[in-house]
Amino acid sequence: MTNTIRNPGVRALTTDEVERIRDSFIAAARRAELAGFDGVALHGAFGWILSEFMSPLLNNRTDKYGGTTENRARLTIEVIEGIRRECGSDFQIGWRFSVERYGLLLEELREIAAEILDRELIDYLDLALWDSAQIVREGAFSGQTMLSVFTSLPRKGVRLGVAGKIMSAQRAGQLLDEGCDFVLIGRAGILQRDFPLQVKKNPMYDSPELPVRAQYLRDGGMSELFINHMRGWPSFVQRFSV
Repeated sequence: MTNTIRNPGVRALTTDEVERIRDSFIAAARRAELAGFDGVALHGAFGWILSEFMSPLLNNRTDKYGGTTENRARLTIEVIEGIRRECGSDFQIGWRFSVERYGLLLEELREIAAEILDRELIDYLDLALWDSAQIVREGAFSGQTMLSVFTSLPRKGVRLGVAGKIMSAQRAGQLLDEGCDFVLIGRAGILQRDFPLQVKKNPMYDSPELPVRAQYLRDGGMSELFINHMRGWPSFVQRFSV
C-alpha cells in the first residue's frame, strides 16, 4: 500500500510512478544543460508536487516516500542528487520552497533545509514567503521572523534568498542586513520591469502604490492577456479601470 485515499476520485501514485516523476525532473535538468542553460530552479513551493510530498497532511503514504520526515523529503533530495550527478558540479541548482499552508510544518522544513545546506546539495535556497516580514505565530519559533528561522542556519557555500512583498529599495536593503544573500522580486518587477536598475540608481526607490490602473501596465508593455491575469490578484489592478 502506498497511501490511504482521502479524496474521492483521487488515486495514489505507485512507488514506480513516483520514481518516474523523480527521473523526469532529472532528465529535464539535463535537457536544460544540453540546451545551454547554466542551471535550474526546482519549484518546491506553493503546493506543487515536491511541496506536497513534504506535507504530513497531504502525504500519508506508507512506502519509502511517506511517513517520517526523512521519507517525505526523499523525493526532493533524490531529485537534487540526481541532477547533480547528471549535470556536474558546475551546473547551478536552486530550490524554491515555501513553509506556509498545505499542512507544512516549519520545524520539519527547517530540519530538512539544514541537512541540504550542510551537505551543500544546492547552490541557492529561494525562501518563497507571502510576506518577507512575517512573524511565526506558533510553535518552537513563535515570535521570531520567519526569515530568521532560516538565516540562522549554517549554510556553508549555499546562498539564501527571500521573496515576499519586496517593493522598495529600502526593503531590499533591510533583508540583506537581516542575513539574506539576495532578494527575489515578483510584483515589483511586474510593475517596473527594470526594478533592479531603479534601485541601483535611487536608494529611496519605491514601487507605485497598488492598485494601479490597467493603462499604467499597458504603458509598461504588459499584454492584455497578462493584465487580465493580474486582475485575479487582490488589489493589484484597479477595478473597472481601463
